[in-house]
Amino acid sequence: MNASPAPVPATPWYRVPEMWLVLLLLGATVIGSISLVVTAVRHPDAHLTVPNDEPRPSRIPPTHAQPDAVPPAQAGTTR
Repeated sequence: MNASPAPVPATPWYRVPEMWLVLLLLGATVIGSISLVVTAVRHPDAHLTVPNDEPRPSRIPPTHAQPDAVPPAQAGTTR
């Protein structure tokens, strides 16, 4: 008959090389993200102006009615 193999002792997590690779990648990601945020806050982009540029009207409807605007329900009625 087959003899059962001897139990292998569990290896601590810090002895597994793949775990260190995962920690290294996560740490590099966190440090890189923090450095990008710090760089963006310290050195904002300069505002570029284009010569002869005119502001264009927005296609987005206003969220608040104008004070002199007629509500749509009263637009077709005459007084």
